[in-house]
Amino acid sequence: MRATEEVDAMAYWEIEIPTVTADQRSGVQVFTYSATVYPLQLLAKRQARVDVDSADAIRHRRGATAKPDAIQVVWHATCEF
Repeated sequence: MRATEEVDAMAYWEIEIPTVTADQRSGVQVFTYSATVYPLQLLAKRQARVDVDSADAIRHRRGATAKPDAIQVVWHATCEF
């Protein structure tokens, strides 16, 4: 998204953080952030780096280790159902 673009009220960032379990199975933990609250990709990525270490996130991924250095970001211009 460009700073000059108008943001759809339902636009959001999807942040995917790879994970690996103790038995070396890989997965991904996904966080979503509203583009209204986080208008820049950098802001959404910063928040994901904080959120991935939260007790809820660790419990959700059942203790798997997160690899925040390998973050993938997907921009969704609108929320489609």
